[in-house]
Amino acid sequence: MSAAAGGLDWTKTGSAGPPEPCVICGRPAICRSPAGKPVHKTCAEQWQQEHRKT
Repeated sequence: MSAAAGGLDWTKTGSAGPPEPCVICGRPAICRSPAGKPVHKTCAEQWQQEHRKT
């Protein structure tokens, strides 16, 4: 997962699949993280913001 200026850029590493529960919010997600986990891009971006080390 690379962080672009406005959020994560999954254009080369993300993928899609059948709806499965998002690992963060539990709602159906077709987006897959670069690690292959079902997750909404917005959920991943919010999680990253909340866990960013300052």
